[in-house]
Amino acid sequence: MSELDKMTDWSKLKGMIADSELGDKSREVDEGKLLDHLGARVKGQDEILNDVAKLIRLSWKKQERQRPICSLLFLGPTGTGKTELAKAITEFLYGDERDMIRFDCSELSNPEMAKARLTGSASGYRDSETGGQLTRPMFANPRRLILFDEIEKAHSLVFDLLLQLLGDGRLSEQGSGKTADFTQSIVVLTSNAIADQMSRATKGMKDYHEVVNALKTLLAESGTFRPEILGRIDKVYMFKPLEGMVVAEIALLKIAKLGKEYGLSVRFVAPELVMKALEANVKVSKFGIRELERILFDIFAPSLVEMRDKKAKSVTFEADASGRIVCKAVDA
Repeated sequence: MSELDKMTDWSKLKGMIADSELGDKSREVDEGKLLDHLGARVKGQDEILNDVAKLIRLSWKKQERQRPICSLLFLGPTGTGKTELAKAITEFLYGDERDMIRFDCSELSNPEMAKARLTGSASGYRDSETGGQLTRPMFANPRRLILFDEIEKAHSLVFDLLLQLLGDGRLSEQGSGKTADFTQSIVVLTSNAIADQMSRATKGMKDYHEVVNALKTLLAESGTFRPEILGRIDKVYMFKPLEGMVVAEIALLKIAKLGKEYGLSVRFVAPELVMKALEANVKVSKFGIRELERILFDIFAPSLVEMRDKKAKSVTFEADASGRIVCKAVDA
């Protein structure tokens, strides 16, 4: 027996190799399946979806990280799919939308409240034992997506915390002193600030790097973002306004989702009913898809409730001669 054999527990080493191989498999993301999942929920942003799926696959594969898996900045007008994409990523990677931690940054504009809300109150202060709404959930489950909606509305103290989170992949909770790990998380920032100016500034540009440089320059010069924050972001994406058939496709998805919320499967929706919703949405187009959801609720929810009360499982929506909605139950 060689000296190496005497010094080595080969059965233990084989176990370590097997564990290592298993770990590699757990780090794999099927880019095609991820792209299909994102595309089923987000419409009209195909270039962004392709790049996001590729980035996540490559970043997820890393065996050692000192930062989050990736950090993304979603720019563009309201109602173009920024938040929906964050939800879709969360569902695919972590199994449930509820594994997303979401902050409305208009609620983080107060300097005293912002830091305490994210990382908890200092020891000795009221509610210090409850911890931060960002740090405490991460102790229980570090595999999450963290979404900062309309980040431009947050106080500068929040950006200070982001610098640490994005740079070191960790944040300390004020009261407990425990450190939250963000190296298994994805961080998404959204902003619809100066959307019109950004659209004009990048009009006609095809090269991604040229577009990103123009966007970052405009955001920094306008004071919307500090340059050091922009330097920590892995990818910046500009979402396009939605129009035409893309909005119609989204409307159908929203109707199906609304039906599911009432425990019903929507099998068919007459095109004229979708057009009715889209025509109503045009009048309030500046509010984007969020307003479309309200319009669809007003049009379809009453019939869904009625059919649910009748114990229906699947329904169709048609229009009579006068254009009024007709909801019918169908066999499951």
